[in-house]
Amino acid sequence: MKKTGYAMPFTYEVVQHKKDNHEFIQITGFEGEVRDLVIPAEIDGKSVEAIGNHAFSGRNDIRTVQIPETVKILYGFSFHNCRNLYKISLYDSIDDYYDGVCRQCDSLTDIDITIKRNWYEVIRNFLADNDKTLRFTIHRQQETSQLTFPEYVYDFADNTMARTIQFSISGSGYAYRECVDRRKINYREYDKLFEKALIDGNMISEDIAVGRLIYPNELDDSFRTIYEDYARANMKDILERLVQRASQEIDTTGVIRALNQYGKDLVSDEALDHGLKLATEKGLTLVSAALMDKHQDNSSALEFKF
Repeated sequence: MKKTGYAMPFTYEVVQHKKDNHEFIQITGFEGEVRDLVIPAEIDGKSVEAIGNHAFSGRNDIRTVQIPETVKILYGFSFHNCRNLYKISLYDSIDDYYDGVCRQCDSLTDIDITIKRNWYEVIRNFLADNDKTLRFTIHRQQETSQLTFPEYVYDFADNTMARTIQFSISGSGYAYRECVDRRKINYREYDKLFEKALIDGNMISEDIAVGRLIYPNELDDSFRTIYEDYARANMKDILERLVQRASQEIDTTGVIRALNQYGKDLVSDEALDHGLKLATEKGLTLVSAALMDKHQDNSSALEFKF
């Protein structure tokens, strides 16, 4: 049974669960424009448990989405072709993830997920649905990890003479995706793949190194040294990208402060001066302050994004 409804500004259906007959809300859309979409946990006293087929498909106004823990189903193409969507925040409460949820979301780079059930399947779902580079900030109990999964490309070749189709995979992204199981992430295998990521280019390698250094969950000392050496050698480029992201109205002050406070001469004076010059030219006052601040307390976990 379905009943349509309208709760300013969301449109929705009241659906009866097939197993236990309880009624829940399935979001079907949003009236008007919205930049930061926050899905409610409840409408009219009923739990919001699903986002419907094509509910937000093709919208160019949405930049971020927050999905509550009550949501268990993401139906097909629910955020398909949202060209400016760059971040989705959600929980591991998702039991059913249908095809194409975030397909053709060309700007999507960040998934923020809170793990409460020790259920990593939703990470696997996002990675299977999108062959582009994705960065996951993973919160589990008192721990936070940030893992970047590079892109990969399937190449197909039709061998007419042999009547076969040959295929190959280019890029390290497929191997990185294999590090995620339904119940765990193999951090050691993830770190072992860094030499493959280096072939994919500096931007991806920089994201991987910085994420592992600032959130060193299960990071072996030998890999820590490798990441430190790489980040130190490429810090000018790292800071330049952070400043550029800030100019696009994406907050990067957290990671800048974390890098400054890391120690071990990770950020050289030359790299710092370069970043400060760029931030000043763009009029980014908060970024300039973060670049100059090497003494602020860094005891709490910092969330950041490139």
